[in-house]
Amino acid sequence: MRTALRASLATAALAGALLAPAAGAAHAATTVRQAAAVTSQSPADRFSGTPASIGGGLVAVLRHEAEGPEAWIRAVGPDWKPGDHYMFRVLTVLDRANTADTVNGLDLEITGVDSAAPVLTVTKAGATESFPLPLSEAARTHGARCVSATKRLGLHGTLVADLTTTPDGPQVQLVDGITKEPREKLTRTAPAPAKDDRTAARIVNASGARPSFTYATPGGESPLGTALFPELPAGCARTYPFEEEAAPAPEREATPAAQSAPSPSTGPAAPAAPKARTAGRTAVAPQGGVAAGAGEEAAEDAGAPVAASAGAGLAAVVAGLGAAFLARRRGRTQR
Repeated sequence: MRTALRASLATAALAGALLAPAAGAAHAATTVRQAAAVTSQSPADRFSGTPASIGGGLVAVLRHEAEGPEAWIRAVGPDWKPGDHYMFRVLTVLDRANTADTVNGLDLEITGVDSAAPVLTVTKAGATESFPLPLSEAARTHGARCVSATKRLGLHGTLVADLTTTPDGPQVQLVDGITKEPREKLTRTAPAPAKDDRTAARIVNASGARPSFTYATPGGESPLGTALFPELPAGCARTYPFEEEAAPAPEREATPAAQSAPSPSTGPAAPAAPKARTAGRTAVAPQGGVAAGAGEEAAEDAGAPVAASAGAGLAAVVAGLGAAFLARRRGRTQR
């Protein structure tokens, strides 16, 4: 029995030794996959930008993407220099909703927040220094001078819409106003959200001289609102010809058949000829309680020929009886 137990233990140890490398490799592969999944979901790109030292041990991380202009003020310490890591503690964020703040004795403000080229100004002890933010995507394509100011509208829920006009036409960037997560972008060539998107928003007359934006409002008398796009700056040429949307044709009211105009080829329709009445007609008596009136009317209609037939028969009978009576009387006289 002891021999069998020793053999079992030896077999288990050998199996463990053989399986250990494979198990370790599988565990390592799982760890790598998990790390890759975490890395792929990292929001580092959302918070990265152009860092600028603004004094007082602070760095302003400047951004200008779909969510709009932003300046993330982070504490980095007095020894920070360009090229150093800057993803440290956030003290405040300046954006369209919060354009100014004061941190560590510095007055901070984003000026031209609705323009294509906003600027961060830092003021301390009456001295002001300016830090240009990156250009918007449209400004990087067409130049800041030929991009209109941005008009922001509040839609239903937390959704907001940023309206801009460029040489390529009107644009609408939908953004979550709380999380700043960019949603769909509407353009002249794609003026409405995808079919599976429930957002009620659309660019109307997208290629026309005066395009507008129709959207679902957060409340009020009308469920839909309309806003015109900002004007394209003077001297900037459009890259497409104007093409006004055709107004929908008014619906034609259906004309009743009785009131329709006669055909020119046939003229007015002739009245229908009355149906000929036949001498020997058959009256169909109605069924039920209304049969009485209809039956009386049918009887009155047939009364005249019936009475005439009865009178003719009675006269023939009387004539026959009279002839028979005269014949008997002559017979008795001759006898």
